[in-house]
Amino acid sequence: MNQSLELESIQFNYSALESVNSGAAVTSVLPGLVELMGAERVFLVASRTLSQTTGEFQALEDILGDHYAGLFTEIGAHTPRADVLKALQAARDTGADVLVALGGGSIIDACKVVQLAIDQDIQTEAELLQYAQLGDGSRGPKAGDYSLFSKPSKIRQIAVPTTLSGAEFSNNAGVLDTQKSAKEGYRGIDLCPQHIIYDPALSVHTPEWLWLSTAIRSLDHAIEGYCSVDSHAYLDGHFLHAMRLFAESLPQTKNNPDDLGARSLNQQAVWLACCGLGTVAHGGSHGIGYILGSLCGVPHGYTSCVMLPAVLEWNSQNNSQQQKAIADALGHPGQSAADAVRNLIASLDLPTTLQQLEVQSDQLPAIAERAIKHPVVRNNPRRLESAQQVMEILQIAWG
Repeated sequence: MNQSLELESIQFNYSALESVNSGAAVTSVLPGLVELMGAERVFLVASRTLSQTTGEFQALEDILGDHYAGLFTEIGAHTPRADVLKALQAARDTGADVLVALGGGSIIDACKVVQLAIDQDIQTEAELLQYAQLGDGSRGPKAGDYSLFSKPSKIRQIAVPTTLSGAEFSNNAGVLDTQKSAKEGYRGIDLCPQHIIYDPALSVHTPEWLWLSTAIRSLDHAIEGYCSVDSHAYLDGHFLHAMRLFAESLPQTKNNPDDLGARSLNQQAVWLACCGLGTVAHGGSHGIGYILGSLCGVPHGYTSCVMLPAVLEWNSQNNSQQQKAIADALGHPGQSAADAVRNLIASLDLPTTLQQLEVQSDQLPAIAERAIKHPVVRNNPRRLESAQQVMEILQIAWG
């Protein structure tokens, strides 16, 4: 007699994202979205490097005409709070009613916090901190109080990502407290962009190491999402196909950086990988990566390059069936998932060890002590309960 499968109750909450435009030039898509949103004052926030290496910004200013409100290019890596406050003041000074982020996760996160501050009429740094989940992601008097966001935001963001980190799909934003070398989190029900424009031609200006390493960051989203207890069939399909697309298209991009078709597939893989951001718990790779970023200044793409294989290796005794499916999706049946991921990363000429990142051995205990207190680390599929266990993972990652 066939046994009945256990009935699973699922609720999936869609974000406030309304559209994704893939494979078209930002100059052709942006004017229509601005008109659709009824915006009058379009404020661009971009990385300084991007603004200096492409002529797209003059073209954007020209097509926006009287709707162009200004350009801000002073957001540093990991989104320092002081930079966000400068961007907020600049946006207010120009009377902006829509933000356009052109860049990676640091730029997109900055626009999320500017949106939050304008919507909630936050005037000072102290008031902004009332909305932060300080330090470990769980504290702060207004953390997670969604009653504060009962109406649509007064201002929203259009994201034009030039990396593959996937920040455009999240309602969360991370901001760096440079005094403590720690990240603080902000969140809201519609902090994600209202629209996303994936322009593969614009991405050619992104440094290769950044493009490829942030792809591994989104592969990390897919793999830790797939391994999460919160995942289900709908998400699993997205995650597994994201893995397949990354495994197929990233080597193509590496071999031919001008292949816009491959770059577009890279971006579509991110779209799939980030379906569950904010709805599934990630684990050790993400959580330890946050500490490496804030404490050691390691870019988030690189943290995933090093930590994802190590965490998979440490977790393997707890989720062997899922890890077999990961190796299969990456095109390496019979290999361990850790080796399949590590080999893909190495084939892209990206770092696979902490030593390559120049993290010092005497920093490892502090990383472990901070990491074990982080709620994302505590959600790891193989339970992490002590700093010593984190040290075991760091030793694997050390190389």
